[in-house]
Amino acid sequence: MMTPDGPTGHRNEGVQSSGGTQYGPIAGGPEAQATVYQAYPADPSSAEPLPARQELLQAVAALRHDLAALIAERPGALEPDAAQDAEQSLAQAESEAGQAQPLQGRLRRRVQAVADALGDVGALAAGVTAVQAAFDRLFASG
Repeated sequence: MMTPDGPTGHRNEGVQSSGGTQYGPIAGGPEAQATVYQAYPADPSSAEPLPARQELLQAVAALRHDLAALIAERPGALEPDAAQDAEQSLAQAESEAGQAQPLQGRLRRRVQAVADALGDVGALAAGVTAVQAAFDRLFASG
């Protein structure tokens, strides 16, 4: 609700919600502002993913390829559980990033799981960094 603040101004009285659940940012207090960054096309039916999303998908695919190659070439280079966790998280990250409106929190957890599983593997460090950087760019754009 906005109330007059002098003859020509308005003062923000906050957010009023009556029942239900509020999704999205809410700001309260004097001079408060909420900013929404949109990391997906305004038209979800758009056939072309945004460049940042395409970059993330490519980085995930490249890391999946490098992980498979490392396991094939040097079977003992990675603990079996870590390899399985990383592959599962990469598959889930790829699936989420491929959605019309990828969920930032879900994707962040998948990317973090990949970093946790592969963070100590020097041969895959550049790929892990590329996935993390692409994720950061995806949700910084909008």
